[in-house]
Amino acid sequence: PLDSILFEVQREQILGFEMQTIEKLVLFVEKLNKMVGKGASNLIFVFMFLMVYEVIARYFFESPTIWVHELCGYLFAAYVALTGGWVLLKKGHVAVDIIYQYFPKKLKYTADIVVSIVALFMFTVLFWQGYKFAWHAFATNQHSHTLFGPVLWPVKMLLPVGALFFILQIFADLGKLIL
Repeated sequence: PLDSILFEVQREQILGFEMQTIEKLVLFVEKLNKMVGKGASNLIFVFMFLMVYEVIARYFFESPTIWVHELCGYLFAAYVALTGGWVLLKKGHVAVDIIYQYFPKKLKYTADIVVSIVALFMFTVLFWQGYKFAWHAFATNQHSHTLFGPVLWPVKMLLPVGALFFILQIFADLGKLIL
């Protein structure tokens, strides 16, 4: 009996340590996604400033730019890619919970795990393919086919980076489900 009590105490200590580690990782990922998401959300102001600049340059000075529209597209891509994990953290994505709201608690838990696993698979594929896409652009020194002609690998790299933040947040959400 004493051995089984000691074993149980050790088991609880190990599980307690593992739970604390999971909690720390969850908090780290949430803080990271919050910081990146809030920072990237400010890109919308840069986007708006550049668009106003373009309108003024075009219509008041008759001197349109060759770079503002393309750069704004890249800024918007960064905005979307880098805020996804933060939006997931805040549960800000569209959720159709017409049926889900009537599930018993155990079924909701199971559905959350299944949806997380499916999302994890999808974003892992997005990360992998996005990385291949970005690496090809980097290795071949791809440029845009416009007069502006910037290199494309930085904007293409947003795909795997954004997917990584999503993957991390999915793991954090799974960690919260376990806790």
